[in-house]
Amino acid sequence: MSEIGAVFASYPVLVWAGAGVVLVIVEILSPAGFFLSFAAAGFLMALAAAVDVLPAHWLLQAVAFSALGVALIVPLRGLLRRYADRTPDINQY
Repeated sequence: MSEIGAVFASYPVLVWAGAGVVLVIVEILSPAGFFLSFAAAGFLMALAAAVDVLPAHWLLQAVAFSALGVALIVPLRGLLRRYADRTPDINQY
């Protein structure tokens, strides 16, 4: 078993939660709204690992994470646009 596979097999909840935290930090540093969907996917994967519904192989987990992250882009972008700061621009005439 490779080292990556050993880490995923031993601590999948911590790996996915850590990925979610890292992606939230990346989103804070670059507020585009893109990384937020992958951070949410990381936390959902950690939840799935906690209830033991993840596939066993780490590569299948990575594919599931990627698919979930891409699937969450549109709904989370809609939420970001709905709740964005809508203060009027003082520089408009």
